[in-house]
Amino acid sequence: MLLPDLYLSSIFSITPELLKGLGVEALVLDVDNTLRAYKSDRPYKGVSEWVEKMRKSGISLIVASNNLKSSVGPFASTLKLDYVSMSFKPLPFGLKRALRKLKIDRSKVAIVGDQVFTDIIGGRLSGFRTILVKPFVAERGIFWRIRRFFEKPVIIRYNNKKSRRK
Repeated sequence: MLLPDLYLSSIFSITPELLKGLGVEALVLDVDNTLRAYKSDRPYKGVSEWVEKMRKSGISLIVASNNLKSSVGPFASTLKLDYVSMSFKPLPFGLKRALRKLKIDRSKVAIVGDQVFTDIIGGRLSGFRTILVKPFVAERGIFWRIRRFFEKPVIIRYNNKKSRRK
């Protein structure tokens, strides 16, 4: 339930070829620390171009965030993406709304995010493929340090499992 299907350095490691090899035709994208800095209103450098590359290759994209509409809506519109705000990840309700908007079978969808306990578990509960990416920047505050502390064993286990497959 906790292990992602893939663990990558950033969204920029996700290519149309990689997705097609996995049978993925659509991505549900987390926002904070996946596409932008936490609580920023601008995408990271290169994100707009990455989104356009995905779009041109036929990959459908939608944003799903636990943030409010007032934060997610304007951000998603800068990337010309549809969105689901207040998705309540890891609960599957908001991700199911995203799936309905995508109009695609869940077996062809992957969720991309930087958090195991929201994005990966939410993706698993929704029947999606899961791609964990490293956060762009380390968050500050005790809440984030605790959350990242509990994610470390999951990442170690993923890396151990990956090295055994080689």
